[in-house]
Formats: sequence, structure tokens, C-alpha cells
Amino acid sequence: MKRVAPEPADPAERLRAEAEARVARHRVDPKPTLPARSQAHELQVYQIELEMQNEELRRAQTALEAARDRYVDLYDFAPVGYFTLDAEGLITELNLTGATLLGGERRRLVGSRFARLVAPAHADRWHHHTCGLRLHGEPQRIELALRTADGRVLDAQLDGLRVDEPDAAPALRFTLTDIGERKRGLLALQASQAFLDRTGRVAGVGGWEWDLRNDTITWSTQTCLIHDLEPGHRPSLAEATGYVLPEARASVQAAVDAARRFGTAYDLELPLVTARGRPIWVRACGEVEYEGGVPTRLVGALQDITEQRRRQVELAREQAQRAQAERHASELDRLLRERGDMLDVMAHEVRQPLNNASAALQSAAGALAEVGEKVASLRLTRAQTVMGQVLARIDNTLAVAALLAHPDPIQLEDTDVDTLVAVAIADLPAAERGRIHVERVTGTRTASMDMSLMRLALRNVLANALSYSPAGSPVTVRLSDSDEPLALVIEVCDTGPGVPAALVPRLFDRGTRGAQPGAPSGQGLGLYIVRRVMELHGGAVALSRNAPGGATFCLVIEQAPCD
Repeated sequence: MKRVAPEPADPAERLRAEAEARVARHRVDPKPTLPARSQAHELQVYQIELEMQNEELRRAQTALEAARDRYVDLYDFAPVGYFTLDAEGLITELNLTGATLLGGERRRLVGSRFARLVAPAHADRWHHHTCGLRLHGEPQRIELALRTADGRVLDAQLDGLRVDEPDAAPALRFTLTDIGERKRGLLALQASQAFLDRTGRVAGVGGWEWDLRNDTITWSTQTCLIHDLEPGHRPSLAEATGYVLPEARASVQAAVDAARRFGTAYDLELPLVTARGRPIWVRACGEVEYEGGVPTRLVGALQDITEQRRRQVELAREQAQRAQAERHASELDRLLRERGDMLDVMAHEVRQPLNNASAALQSAAGALAEVGEKVASLRLTRAQTVMGQVLARIDNTLAVAALLAHPDPIQLEDTDVDTLVAVAIADLPAAERGRIHVERVTGTRTASMDMSLMRLALRNVLANALSYSPAGSPVTVRLSDSDEPLALVIEVCDTGPGVPAALVPRLFDRGTRGAQPGAPSGQGLGLYIVRRVMELHGGAVALSRNAPGGATFCLVIEQAPCD
């Protein structure tokens, strides 16, 4: 007999049960045959069915949104980057990890061309890789160097595949992995292995073992070679200790005893004599091995350090020599300071009286000329000229001895060019000043220089031009500018016979003297001082014209460009 379930007494419960039964039937038969009921009753049942279906739809949508959120989190924060390229090679999708690896913001990177991030050296590889993906569609891997948006270089591994989409060109989807640390680790491992191989060959480190149970000694090939023995030689204990020089055997015995009794490792540098009588130094390291708490073996390494010891001795000798040189340098510095002080005293004690005497001679010559004593006035004028020559030689000697030999850089100051020329001319004998004519080609009024040094240089060039020109002939000083390099150019032109060709190569060397007939003999310092002064200014002096009708000396005083 078929049992029928009792209907609920509550009408609402009865309607809900009917609705659930209809929903169940709908899942089996999409078009169930409804029983005959009143229109109102049927409407209530459909409303309940609709509410239940809507509730199921909301639950499905909630689950779908949660799953999508989980997917987005997994996509964005995955340990590797993900990105997609369209047919034009533009980035259409990019997760946050990928944006971080590429060194930029996702919103700026999306829409940009990925090929622009590929290092130029790998551009062809990237092109062939993408062409192969689009043509074959099979997953492929490539390693590239990328220049990230923030300027870094990223060693990257890209795994790509083609994604065929309906009604659209195939896209390329990639994973992006930073393999920089892995590559650096691999390179470091390779370098370490190569280093160990080189160390074994170059350092010549050998191994040894002493079996304490039967007093047998085993040497590696390198240890045998260190002792000038054939590989495979097995020495006795007496032979092994016999190679150590007598004065070092006590320290070896003490180290071995401490190792056997207390397990103390040792590291010694010992003098040896090899089987061929060759003296060497070795580094011997050893430690004890135990079995069941009983020392059974001494094992260690032996390295030939003869060359290191030799270098240590040489280094100690060099350090002693350096210390001695430093003491000598200190003493020389003291002597140089004393010499400088002495030169200052000489400059004051000698030059000043000579200057006073020159001024007195000039005054006396003027006074005698006023009273008509022409002969005496002429003699005083000649004496004044000689006095001027003496002063010039003293100035040059002091300049070479003190100022030009000074190690400190010179102090450059803004100097009036006309004043420089005027004081240099004023340093010359009064009778010769009228021969000098100044031509200005430039409007430059000032230049950066050391006034005292440049005055000395210009005076020496002018004195040289006057000396080697016919008596009474003019000497021209021409002032101009140079743009390349930026410089003030001073040319001194004479009307003499020119410089002999044999003298030109060493014209500005120290000790070079002219050989013109009637020319005064000197110390060969004048033009040498000019060269040194110009070098201290970063400029140069040159013989720019040399002809029988006269020579031209060109002084180039370089100037720093204005900001």
C-alpha cells in the first residue's frame, strides 16, 4: 500500500511545499504539466518559485564575484608578472607584479609598445621570438635583458604562448620572471669554481695524512712536488721531519703534541730543505681526527710560500727605504724653507740698495745734464744701464731659485693689460724705452694672470728684442685676442737678424745663450723663465716668425670662459 505524506496544515507551508515540488520538477522537465488549480493559487506558487530562483541566482552571483576577486588577487599578486600583447605588440593586460618588475605604473605601461623595453642588443632575438609564437603558436621561452621604465636593467625570463580569439587577431600572453639573482648566483658559483681551480694550480697547495695507528704518512702529488720528489712517494716519519730545518723542529713537535693531546689545530710557517737541497718556506696546517674518542689521524695541507716570504722581505726593505726617504724629504723641505728665507733676505738686502743706487745715478745724471756736464752725465747713464742689467739678472736668478720652483699653484688676479705693458717697459733702461711701440688690436682691458710673473716674462722678451735689434730700431708690442683657445695674445716683434736655425729647437731651454755679434752674454735664463711663466699660466710662448728682417715672440695667456 502506497504511503502518502500528509499535507501541511498551514496554508503558507502548503504553498511553499508545492512550490519546492514544482522547482524540483522544473529541474527534470523544463515544461512540467501543472495540475489544475485556481488562477490565484497558481500565481502564489509561481511567485514563491520566482523568489527561490532569484535567491539561487543571488547566491551564484555572490559566489562568482568572490571567485573573481580571488582570481584578481591571484593574478595581480602572483610571484611572476603576466602581460598580454595585441597584434601590434602593445601591452593590453598587465598585472601589478609585472608592472613592478617593469619599473612603472600599470596605467602608463598598458598601451605602450613592449619592444621599447627590450635592450637593443636583444632586439633581434625578441623579434624572432614573437614571430615564431605568432606563426607556430607553441609555448616558447626566452631570456632577455630589459631596460625598465625607471632606468634599471632587468634580466628576465619570458614564457609565451599564442591565444587565438574569435573575430580578432591572435594575442600573445606571457609570464615574466626576474632571473637576475639566479644569474648572478650562477655566475658567482662559476667564478668560485674557477677561482678554486686556479688556486689549486697556482698556489700549489698539497695535502697530507699521518696515520697515528701505524705511523704511516701519505702525501698528495702536490706535496711530493713541493719536496722535489716523484708523485706517489711515501716518506717515513723520520724522512718527513728531516726536511724541516733543525731550528724549526721543536715548534713542529710542540704543535703535533698539542694536536694529539688536546685536539688543537695548528698553522705554522716553516723553513724546509727539499730532497734536492733547495731551501723553501712552507705553510703547514694540521688537525686531528678521532674515532671512538681516540685520535687516529693527523690531516692537513702544505703550501709553498717561498715567493710570499721573499716579497715580505722585499716589502720590509721597501718600507725601511720609504721611511728613510720620508726623513730625507722632511730634511730637504726644511732646507728648502731655509733657502726661501735666505732668498727673501737676499732680495731685500741686495736688490733694495741696488735700486737706490740706480735711482741716485739717474738723479745725478739729470743734475749734471742740467749744468751742461754732458761727458759725466753720459758716463752716469752708462753706469745706470749696467746697474739695470745687474738688477735684471738678479731678478731672473731669484725667480728661478724661488718663485718658479715653488710647488704651489700661482694666484691669478684680474690685471689691467695696459698697466702690465707699462710697468714692463718701465723696468727697461730709460734710454731704450722710446724704441718700444704698442699696438692695440683688441679692446680687452683686463685679463686673469699673476701680475708679477707676467711682468717678469714680458720684460725678458722685450729685453731680448732690444738686445738683438740694431741700435735705435723699433720694437713693437702687439695686443690681440684669441677665440680658440680663449686667450690674450701678446706679440713682441723686433727688427734683428732672426734666430739662428740651430738655436730654435732649444731656444726656451735653460742655459741657452745667443751668439749674435755684439750681443751681451747672459746666463741663459731669460727665455727659459718666459716659458716657465707661461706654463704656470696654462699658456705658451712660441717663436711665431723668424726671418732675417726680424723675429716675433708670441705669448698666449689662456683665460677661463665666462659663465
